[in-house]
Amino acid sequence: MHANLIKALQDLRASYWFIPSCMALAAFALSFFMQWLDARYGAAWLRDFDWLTATRTEGARSVLTVIAGSIIGVAGVTFSITMVAVSYASANFGPRLVGNFMRDRGNQITLGTFIATFVYCLMALRTVRGAADDSAGQSFDAFVPHLSILVALFLALASISVLIYFIHHVPETINVGNIAAKIGEQLRNGILNTFPNLDEIEPSKKSAKLSWSQAEKEFLHTKVDADRDGYVQALDEAQLGEIAGSEDLLIRVQFRPGDFVTLQDAILDVWAENEIGDDIIRNLQACYAIGQQRTANQNILFLVDELVEIIARALSPGINDPFTAITCFNWLKVCLVCFALREEKQRRPAASDPVQLYPVDFERFVSAIFDQSRQYVCRDRNVSIHVITVLTETAALIPEGPRRHSLITQMQKLANACAENMRNHEGGADVAARYEDALRMLSDPCGHEKYRGSQKWFGSGG
Repeated sequence: MHANLIKALQDLRASYWFIPSCMALAAFALSFFMQWLDARYGAAWLRDFDWLTATRTEGARSVLTVIAGSIIGVAGVTFSITMVAVSYASANFGPRLVGNFMRDRGNQITLGTFIATFVYCLMALRTVRGAADDSAGQSFDAFVPHLSILVALFLALASISVLIYFIHHVPETINVGNIAAKIGEQLRNGILNTFPNLDEIEPSKKSAKLSWSQAEKEFLHTKVDADRDGYVQALDEAQLGEIAGSEDLLIRVQFRPGDFVTLQDAILDVWAENEIGDDIIRNLQACYAIGQQRTANQNILFLVDELVEIIARALSPGINDPFTAITCFNWLKVCLVCFALREEKQRRPAASDPVQLYPVDFERFVSAIFDQSRQYVCRDRNVSIHVITVLTETAALIPEGPRRHSLITQMQKLANACAENMRNHEGGADVAARYEDALRMLSDPCGHEKYRGSQKWFGSGG
């Protein structure tokens, strides 16, 4: 099913071995192709290039041996540096970020380039032979694969270039600002790529015989249990729609990507005119891909948790780095505004849809950010003021309604928590003053522009 295919692709993307293995296989194939070219054209083509000179047997062996030996040593150092970076990120930013470093294309291509160069030189080295007679009296002509050696030299130069890139890339990958920005961009893209995508359920596939108004009263109800324990990593809502339409079913989804399920959990509630068979149940179960860990696929809350975990560690007493937390809130603000400005009707299932799958709503998204981080934020004056600013400026962009009210409620909760935790600290008064300014700004239709133009309100800087 499509869900398991998505899971397999995600697993391949998260693996550190796939791209280097593919590059090594490509180098293996290239070595045979270059050997064929050398056998076909020999060294005659060298006469057309004055800047190239023919290489003798011992020289060819020495060149290929030096390249292969040095490159495999550099590959080992590269792998060690990558593991150090992963360990550093796991210890300082949270174990959930390990997958981000393992999926990094720069690290994978770097290791793949070194391994491919080593494999190519090793395969080219076996074709070099000198003139000799064997014990049976047969003679062998000397063979030097000049084209293969030339390609090996180009691969060596490419490896040096990749090494320079890698030395620059590793510090960039463990820079917390870049980490937060990358997660923030993923989160924004996840918000824009709506899950569930109700457009994938074609109207022609929708069930016409059943309706939700009569389903619970008149038709048979079946609970579809999970077929394994673990986290939901992908859900194929289009396939659910296909099954609902072809079998005349009404389906209510109980678990979304990111949720943990056990064999005893009912992942789907199904209504039908007649009892559904085991084959249909298996097809419905196959719409779920379940694995051992949470992933960001179809799960924006996982990315929120990653940023909140960085915030929690940054504000811990042992680290005490408020500016890292402020950076994370800046990217969370980008995503919060993106979510707040989307139309609710684009993300809600219609009453006529045979598959009822409710996405993460705005209130849940806001709660995942601020309710989880409040206990850490409320002890720091700078971060608390910044969070109130983020909430205020986001609320100022949206009209009166439940969404704006949820942001104001979060401001109030944070102000109360700061008053409790900073009662004997002058920072508590600063937070309270910022909260009062925020309320005045939001109550005045022109307050946003007036306060943003003043020195007192420093916007979202910090």
